[in-house]
Amino acid sequence: MFFDSILFDLDDTLHDRNRSLIKFIDIFILKYCLVMENSIDFNIKNIFLEIDRRGYRPREEMLKELQNRISWVNKPNIQELLEFWNSEFPICAEPMPDLYRTLDYFREKNVKMGIVTNGGSLFQHTKIEKLDLGKYMKSIIISEEISMRKPDKRIFLYALAQLESEGNSTIFVGDSPSLDIKGAIDAGLVSVWLKNGEAWDNYDYRPNYIISNISELINLR
Repeated sequence: MFFDSILFDLDDTLHDRNRSLIKFIDIFILKYCLVMENSIDFNIKNIFLEIDRRGYRPREEMLKELQNRISWVNKPNIQELLEFWNSEFPICAEPMPDLYRTLDYFREKNVKMGIVTNGGSLFQHTKIEKLDLGKYMKSIIISEEISMRKPDKRIFLYALAQLESEGNSTIFVGDSPSLDIKGAIDAGLVSVWLKNGEAWDNYDYRPNYIISNISELINLR
């Protein structure tokens, strides 16, 4: 291997956000079915998946649209929906395919690993704990805790310092071209885009590697 360190994004990289969302939707329906006029499961699921936008939409905005799109007998307020989201979604966290096999491989090879994620401290730590990722990671960087967010290259450099690693021997793996790949390139890391079925758009930069499954990291040369 040409690298001795790996930094990972969390959501849609280590954490299978889509599977987690579907799991959360089932809990949501169970919680609110008695106060919805039409609680047909597939309707609610379709609305959720349409308005969520892979988590890049502000939660209050998403939940406001959800509130307006559902016919209620007794409508919950936005604060109640937000509190339910914040408490229940993180504990629905599901791993990406082949995640633990991949992490176990790199741990056995003594590759240093860390996480760099945007988001709230409690929200992200709860997902990390649910996925049992702490035992693999030398460093966990959450934007709220250090007042820096991807794609600011400073958060990547901060993570490198935590790992005591150099950029040219560290890969950064993420799913977002604008947050993960652009930030990693600006910070001098080797960038790996986990495409999750998407096509690379016409950006003025490109990742060093493109993978479809996290296990492909094992064969990077």
